[in-house]
Amino acid sequence: MKYTFLLGFLFILISGWTQDFAVSRVQPIIKAHKEYTSAIPHKSIDQKNNCPPLLSNTQIPSFAFLDSLPLNPQYEEEFLALFLAQECDKLYSFLETYHHALPHYQKALRTYKLGDEYTLLPLTISGDNPSLKYLKDKSGPWQISYVTARRYGLRIDQFIDERNDIEKSSDAAAKHIQFLNEYYLNNDFLVITAFYTSVPFVNKHIAQLDTVNPSLFFEQLSPEIQGYFSYLKAWSNWLTHFKTPDHLMSVPESYWMEVIPTDTLDFSTISQFMDIPMAQIEMMNPVLIGKKALPGNQYPLYLPKEKADLFHQKYDAFLAFQKEEEIRKKKELEELRKRMESGIPDLTKYKAVTYTVKSGDVLGKIAQRNHVKVSQIKQWNHLKSDRINIGQKLVLYVPKNQTTDLPKETADNKINVKPKPAKPGKGTPQIYTVKNGESLWLIAKKFPGVSAQNIMEWNGCTDKISPGMKLKIYKP
Repeated sequence: MKYTFLLGFLFILISGWTQDFAVSRVQPIIKAHKEYTSAIPHKSIDQKNNCPPLLSNTQIPSFAFLDSLPLNPQYEEEFLALFLAQECDKLYSFLETYHHALPHYQKALRTYKLGDEYTLLPLTISGDNPSLKYLKDKSGPWQISYVTARRYGLRIDQFIDERNDIEKSSDAAAKHIQFLNEYYLNNDFLVITAFYTSVPFVNKHIAQLDTVNPSLFFEQLSPEIQGYFSYLKAWSNWLTHFKTPDHLMSVPESYWMEVIPTDTLDFSTISQFMDIPMAQIEMMNPVLIGKKALPGNQYPLYLPKEKADLFHQKYDAFLAFQKEEEIRKKKELEELRKRMESGIPDLTKYKAVTYTVKSGDVLGKIAQRNHVKVSQIKQWNHLKSDRINIGQKLVLYVPKNQTTDLPKETADNKINVKPKPAKPGKGTPQIYTVKNGESLWLIAKKFPGVSAQNIMEWNGCTDKISPGMKLKIYKP
């Protein structure tokens, strides 16, 4: 197939291609691939001398039916611009991951007498990312659905997802492709469509169209699926016509090493003790979706090489550290439970202050001054009623950045309350009759400039008042 348009196109910097449906579908794969590779170091490449990539005449197995599909050539141009941007970093990052996984793909496919062209599927579906979970219930480099995974015996539970294991998922994918080839009589177009979607999806379209002609069938597919076939063809062309640097094609010495724990270990504890970023541990161990390393060698734990030996040397110290962390977390949970039962807010944002009830105080007054609720004060202090007594200590929780109406706290977080001097009454007093449910504080609020303390001093009474009681109120 001639590919002459690339020769001129490679040297054009495209900064504003059309963001159509096809490219937008690929963006999440690129983003996830970047997150995956950022946690695992890749080989450096001389981008100055390798971008744009050199052309070669290498012929790799590809799907012949792609040439007969009415694909939009603009899609491939947009894909190409996307992958050659930023000195071809995306192209070479994908190529390195692909060539690293390629032996595992080939082994599984050849076991079931399938061609190497199927190695393009995980490259285009997931970017060879074993941790990708993008399309509905699909996961892993081959994006195998839950139903398909269970059909071929893969384990999926709260701790393990074998779809993310490159060897086990490749074996299951190869079995599924073999089944699809038999079911669709080696029609590659239907096989790949069914692999990307599902058998019921393809059968429904066959029944509606009453044909398996690739071109007619293709035209009835959604823009997303049509874009996927353009993306598949693009990678087929790139692998054929672009020269991949030799050191990217060779299988590198593994950057990580497996360790066999004899106990259940939490990723978070490993991250703390071994000083390894949590994201890196997760990316190296995509099968362990429960974020726990399990005892035994069925699902080994992978760590950076330089950390693996240290892990074995300090294994006992690690177990002791994990036990301490478990005790600490258990204690924190118990404190959190008690705090929630008492309605105590987050102490990183709130501070506790102690208030001594003074004459004339009621819960409503204290709550209003400090921007809390009466119900909160009662819950914090285990009060069964609204009744409070002079000298009683109340704990209040207020925002750390909030100024309260409380007297200044002492060093031991207690409050000294100094009574205000009496204000003598002047002139002729007004006689006020106490109504049912009223307190001195509520009555004082009715007279601007008058406090509950004033009323008690003017009438020689305490804060204990009753309905019908006559009180003298002087104007300030």
